[in-house]
Amino acid sequence: MVFAAALLAACAGPLALVPWTPLLSATLASRGDDPQTRKTLNDLQLKNDWPGVTRLARERLAPNPANPDWLLILGYAQLQQGEYGAALDTLDTATRINPEDIDAWNLLAEGQRLLHQNDKAARTLRRAMSVDAASPVSPYLLGEIDREAGRLDRAIAFYRRSVQLESEYTPAWYAMGLCFIRQGRQQELDEVLAALKKLEPRMAVSLEQQAKAPK
Repeated sequence: MVFAAALLAACAGPLALVPWTPLLSATLASRGDDPQTRKTLNDLQLKNDWPGVTRLARERLAPNPANPDWLLILGYAQLQQGEYGAALDTLDTATRINPEDIDAWNLLAEGQRLLHQNDKAARTLRRAMSVDAASPVSPYLLGEIDREAGRLDRAIAFYRRSVQLESEYTPAWYAMGLCFIRQGRQQELDEVLAALKKLEPRMAVSLEQQAKAPK
């Protein structure tokens, strides 16, 4: 997940004890079956050991291939490793088994977006919003589709919707700031930077560096 990975790099500090999963409604480890499994998942994610997460997920899926939590964990690990096609198959299965899982829909859309299937990703995200209209992730990802297509005003509208749903959802603040940089809207950028300095100062520093970079 290219942009998500950049955000992780900006925010993950050496003292972090719980990995940040900006596209999920809760930590990935919370999907584990028991406390020990959740600890194992947490440790693997802290080490960015996505092959290890994949192996663990496949082990747990072997006796029950229709377990939606482990399918989501596997799909997430596949996305992190750039195995987008495999991730789409996994996450599509997860949404069919549990069509009320907002995280599975959002991750499926992210995989489609990363494979440049933007129309399909947008349809998936609108389906996600019908499942959980309160998720800030779905409008954020719709904004990403528009931002990458150069539709900056539409992207900003989606990012604003995201932070209206969850005022501390920093990926949307950051992406909104990138749009303001491209549009030369310094006042609005300053407002975003002020928000990020309160929520996640390292992201504010990263955005300021983006603003100073040669155009």
